[in-house]
Amino acid sequence: MSDTHVDTTTRIEIVHPSDARVQPVLEDLVREYSSRYGDIEGHNSRAEVYTGLENYTEERGGTFLILLDGDEVLASGAGKRIDAETIEFKKIWTNPDRRGERLGSRLLAKLEDAARDLGYRKVYLTTGPRQPEADRLYERNGYTAHFSPGANTVHPYTKALVDGVDGTTLPAGFDPVSQSFDELVGMKRPEADASGSVREAAAPGRRGEDAPENGRDQADGGRPVADQATQSQPNREHKPARRVIRRRSYARWIFAAIAIFLVAQFVVSLFKNPNWHWDVFAEYVLSKAIVDGVLLTLALTAISAVIGFVLGAVLAVMKMSDSPILQSFASGYIWFFRAVPLVVQLVVWYNLGYLWPTLGFGTPFTTNFWIYEFNTVTLISAFAAAILGLSLHEAAYSAEIIRGGLLSVDQGQLEASRALGLPRATRFFRIVLPQALRSIVPNAFNSVIGLVKGTSVVFIVALPELFYTAQVIYNRNQMVIPLLLVTVAWYAVITTALNIAQFYIERHYAKGHERELPPTPLQRIRRWFAARRPDPVPTPASGPPTASATPASPTPASEPAASEPALASAPSR
Repeated sequence: MSDTHVDTTTRIEIVHPSDARVQPVLEDLVREYSSRYGDIEGHNSRAEVYTGLENYTEERGGTFLILLDGDEVLASGAGKRIDAETIEFKKIWTNPDRRGERLGSRLLAKLEDAARDLGYRKVYLTTGPRQPEADRLYERNGYTAHFSPGANTVHPYTKALVDGVDGTTLPAGFDPVSQSFDELVGMKRPEADASGSVREAAAPGRRGEDAPENGRDQADGGRPVADQATQSQPNREHKPARRVIRRRSYARWIFAAIAIFLVAQFVVSLFKNPNWHWDVFAEYVLSKAIVDGVLLTLALTAISAVIGFVLGAVLAVMKMSDSPILQSFASGYIWFFRAVPLVVQLVVWYNLGYLWPTLGFGTPFTTNFWIYEFNTVTLISAFAAAILGLSLHEAAYSAEIIRGGLLSVDQGQLEASRALGLPRATRFFRIVLPQALRSIVPNAFNSVIGLVKGTSVVFIVALPELFYTAQVIYNRNQMVIPLLLVTVAWYAVITTALNIAQFYIERHYAKGHERELPPTPLQRIRRWFAARRPDPVPTPASGPPTASATPASPTPASEPAASEPALASAPSR
């Protein structure tokens, strides 16, 4: 089967597990499982991936899909038969080089279509406790979880494929697993049968005997017979699947109720207490004097932040250099400007004329400025003093932020880039800096937000920024609280804008680290509503399949439900 989209070059193909294009995917799954679960005694990643591949063929009632873009494999997934109505999805993998394209969701949708074509009505799958990105993928696509949040055990999911099927219960013969994942791995260590081939113990959470491995009725000349294995097994009573009941945390409910009460009390007081004087707030929040103060605050923040971080980057490099002189200078600068309070620095810069009435260029170590001379009081105005104080103060803190980010990059990255013979500038700007920015950006924005509020200190030099302007107004009309609320509102708006910018910048630099990018606020809202509406079950064009549409193949050999945690993505080879 091939499904080519009109707007892309991607296509879906059903392949045999022995296809050469599947081999790199299976090896990536082995490596990924080993990295996540290799510390558990008895875990055998290779046996989990390669055991029972014959069950993912059409002859056994299974399927194996790959999503291609040209010759590149973007994603893969497989399904194997559990019973006449249920298929189990396994080996879900996406290419990490194409993150952010929702490949996992696209592949799941194609797998569900293939399962419907085979006559199945319900999906069952599992993942491991160390794969939160897989949990997010299945929850986002409407699968029902059958485990307690945070439980260190198998994470089973189910979903209905057609109308009229309950997709919120486990298949018949399956029980919720309460044992820890480590114990389950120890229970299902690979064993060798008499022929020397690898087989595994029965899956935890699944009851009953395994079906014959050959999958054919020998007495019937090797012809496949529908449900032959199921009919040949002894009669047994199927217990109904039990729902997981989450533990109630009454203390958490009590504290949540107290928090809601306090917030509600405060909100009610905002509207019922006349001393807030919201009419005064509305009068001044957009007044010309306040808006001018906001613009001056933004200008001070932007200029000081740029100068501070540029100078901080230079100081960070100096402190990391091999020169003891440069190291000492940078360390002394950072120590001094972090030790002296900002308000003191502003006053000193504003009154620099008391120390040096004139400044200029001339003979060193003298006041003979024979090249050029200017008056200090005229040169350093209130605005210049504010910029100097804020910038030099910010540089001391940003230097440590940048140095910490550079030190967070693994030294193996530098050694590998040197071994490749890359120039020093290329190593820094293309390898070190992009990785360091993941650590620099959160602290840098935190510092800039502090700088926004730190501009209120420049009132000491009578500069009419936001806070100083509000002070002048409430000293005149005695409406202290309403004017302070005006400043709080504007600072909150500026801080909110910076928080939004920080989120998207962090999300951008997470592309090389996270398997799935953090959801945006809009995506979180959509996911919240999607989780609370009924599961939309697509209906095939031909209508719900009947029992006669069941694929003519017996139940394949059982594979441990917890042995192969599905992946939302895995690293490429």
